[in-house]
Amino acid sequence: MLDGFGAYPRVIDRELERYLPFLATTRLLMAAVKAGAGREQAHEAIKEHAVAAALEIREGDSGQNDLFQRIVNDPALPLDAAAITNAVNDHNAFIGLADLQVADFAGAAATINSQHPEGGSYRPSPIL
Repeated sequence: MLDGFGAYPRVIDRELERYLPFLATTRLLMAAVKAGAGREQAHEAIKEHAVAAALEIREGDSGQNDLFQRIVNDPALPLDAAAITNAVNDHNAFIGLADLQVADFAGAAATINSQHPEGGSYRPSPIL
């Protein structure tokens, strides 16, 4: 059933590049406040930049997410490129329970496979 199932690193990297900046907004807000920005002002500025970046992705030509650059260029936010890199460097902070979910799935699949060994001989038609 899972023949052909796999992880595609380029696709994962592309999705991270596109959406990680949005996932990181809370961490960027905390970094801005620690660097001296007012919480409400920083929240509003980051929200405005995030909305503008999302619209640019949907409607723009490049499809690139420039949220980090917008934040670096905003004089109201005390974050430079190094501060942003530091805030988002640990990608594991953004995966939630994914590693446990994968382990649970793999364990459940192994249990089902051991209970139904004949299922291992099934070969589905190619998807594409």
